Amino acid sequence: MKQDSEQKTIDKISECVDFTGKEVLEIGCGDGRLTSRLVGKPKKLTAIEPDVDRVETARMTVQGADFFVGTGESLDFPDACFDIVLFSLSLHHHQNARVALREAARVVKSDGAVLVLEPTDDGGLEQVCVVVHDESKEKMAVQRAITECELILERSETFYATWLFDDKEDLYQWVFETYDHPFDAELAREMGEHPGVNLETSPIVLQDTMVLHLLKKRK
Repeated sequence: MKQDSEQKTIDKISECVDFTGKEVLEIGCGDGRLTSRLVGKPKKLTAIEPDVDRVETARMTVQGADFFVGTGESLDFPDACFDIVLFSLSLHHHQNARVALREAARVVKSDGAVLVLEPTDDGGLEQVCVVVHDESKEKMAVQRAITECELILERSETFYATWLFDDKEDLYQWVFETYDHPFDAELAREMGEHPGVNLETSPIVLQDTMVLHLLKKRK
């Protein structure tokens, strides 16, 4: 499996904000794959993730960032201490997206920015993954939270990344391992039934669709 989503994401984020000299908080860093591409851009980079094992992996593999176990719904940081807060494909994983956005608004400076990177249901990769794990309700909850939060939505941009799988066996392995789900032949069959998804080619090329929201504090 090969993909360019991390680099596409960094490029898009860099178009929205300038990291130079900034203090940045990444919420939901996972094992640090995106964090590693942010290192060196801001003055200080802090990243949190609720999964203890993933935090340990990030600490061992990524240099130049401070990693902590934590959740966006209860940030253990003082008010107005970050220039940029980034939810990296993580806001829909929170139990309460509104609370997480409120916490982000609390810790970001008055002239700072909150970036929310979220997947959509439009891409071929999403159509495959939804068979194993449907997150549509959580994604809708995020959109409502963004609309209703105290921050102002200044900009939203959709962009695309490409994933290449050697064949459908490679795809099945990645999907089921990603969602920690045992292989299921019936679910595997359903993956190929979505329009626009052809699992009989080699390699399999799937599009990943994401949207980046830029939010600011009210003045």
